[in-house]
Amino acid sequence: MSMKMTIRVLACLGVLGAAACSGGEPQGSGGDGGAGGDGSGGVAGQGGSSNGSSASNGSGGAGQGGGGQGGGGNASSSSSSGGGPDPFEAARQECVDTINTLRATKGLPPLERWKDAEPCVDQQATWDEENNKPHGSWGMKLYPTCNGSGQNECLGHGAAGVSGCLDQMWGEKDQAGCSGCDACNEGYNPDCPNCDFYGQQTGDVCGHYVNMSAKYFSRVACGFSSAGGWIAMNFQ
Repeated sequence: MSMKMTIRVLACLGVLGAAACSGGEPQGSGGDGGAGGDGSGGVAGQGGSSNGSSASNGSGGAGQGGGGQGGGGNASSSSSSGGGPDPFEAARQECVDTINTLRATKGLPPLERWKDAEPCVDQQATWDEENNKPHGSWGMKLYPTCNGSGQNECLGHGAAGVSGCLDQMWGEKDQAGCSGCDACNEGYNPDCPNCDFYGQQTGDVCGHYVNMSAKYFSRVACGFSSAGGWIAMNFQ
């Protein structure tokens, strides 16, 4: 793959230095190329969508790992801050602003910041990092209230690397296997021509870009792992 950082794709397109999941068909959990390692500094795969209208990798919670639903849900305050001032406030706003700046280059409307979901997405990112399972909590619906319909995940970047990871995801559009993605951004299409969401056909993973550029999403929540490395972006 022509990405600066190694990308591995698991389950709901689960392991890249970034990961993405959305309303497509679930990925198998074997990974489709890229180097091994712990996924740090990469983009984890696209996450799945809980309904057919969403736009990312993996369909309806087919994320990594099996297992039933766990407990949990939205917390009333940031799981990272324990109810005090949010240490990730600036990074969350940077995350949303970066996505919207990139969308503007294509004439796409901005996404609203989905603040209510952020504490829950923090929990998802934390669980995934602690268990080394990109999209694991998303796919198993451990914290379902914030799943939305698609997820991208950055592995090992940390809050300071959020813009770099998003730039990397957006750069997927420049791959040959992703040349047709813009033609399908009005509605999720798992068979969009020349847009290899999971990278299964061409090796060019497009799902992160699909999630970020979709017109059928209206808001995004950026969550940060309390362990310090992983970032999840849930789209709705």
